[in-house]
Amino acid sequence: MFISLYNNHIKVFIADAPDDKASVRAKLCRILSKSGMDIIECQGGESESQVKETISQADCSVHILGNVDIYNPDGAGYNTPAGIQYRTARELRGDNFKMFVWNPAGEINSSNQYINNIRRDIVENTIYSSNISPIVFVEELRVIVNIRNEASDEVVSKDIFFIYNDIDKDTAIEILNMLQDIQSVAKLSINMNSSTDYTQYIKNQLQGCKIGVIYYNYADDWAMSFARQVWKDTGGNSSKAPWFMTGNSDHAKPEDLQAFNGIMEHTIHEKSLIPLDIKIFFDKTTQQQSQQQQSQQQSQQQSQPE
Repeated sequence: MFISLYNNHIKVFIADAPDDKASVRAKLCRILSKSGMDIIECQGGESESQVKETISQADCSVHILGNVDIYNPDGAGYNTPAGIQYRTARELRGDNFKMFVWNPAGEINSSNQYINNIRRDIVENTIYSSNISPIVFVEELRVIVNIRNEASDEVVSKDIFFIYNDIDKDTAIEILNMLQDIQSVAKLSINMNSSTDYTQYIKNQLQGCKIGVIYYNYADDWAMSFARQVWKDTGGNSSKAPWFMTGNSDHAKPEDLQAFNGIMEHTIHEKSLIPLDIKIFFDKTTQQQSQQQQSQQQSQQQSQPE
């Protein structure tokens, strides 16, 4: 089963960024675009009224902090393109327009005191983020901008519940095609432009499966955060269906998953061998579940009066 959770396009205005953050801005644009969001930018040389008209077309704006200030103590924003865009976004923010101030350096020190000024000025509909991962930042943006609706798709009984990020769709589909030759699979692609709260759906669907699998290739930052949260949401080690995390060795590294020791089993392998890893985990899990059921039946029989 495949459920489509991704029906709302978010329009994001990406403000100009300092030269030291040009590559970060470019990477953020690629991730936003790949996540199905529409990017709006100024072309340069616009008047302030034209800047306002451009930004007004968006649902939110993103302002990236670097080594050059876009903000001055009175909160007006400098008369640079980035400063004008910052000032304009402040005027537009409201229930229908969110303003994101992103510090990808992830830290505050004396050399960028203006970040402290920004944080003190944060009010409703303005979001400051110091998450160093652009993938996780985009997920934060998606969740905050969208009104999330609960999924109501019917839960089906399958052997495996396979979840992946839409960024890794191409390799995930190849693995699924191999896996479906030997097991029944319910699959879910997490798209960062989703307007749906899939938390309850995952809880419900996991109950209809024997194991849950989280796969990633490029989306390592997302996978680390998502796996920990979904493990907690579905009961941790007491979950009826245990989780298995697997990474494609094209980009995933074994050291990425060390933090999951004792939480869930995990492997990093080449794409062609991942279905076998999942099958081995599935067989081991079902064998353990069968032994537990037999033990419970024996205990019940012994407790019955003769």
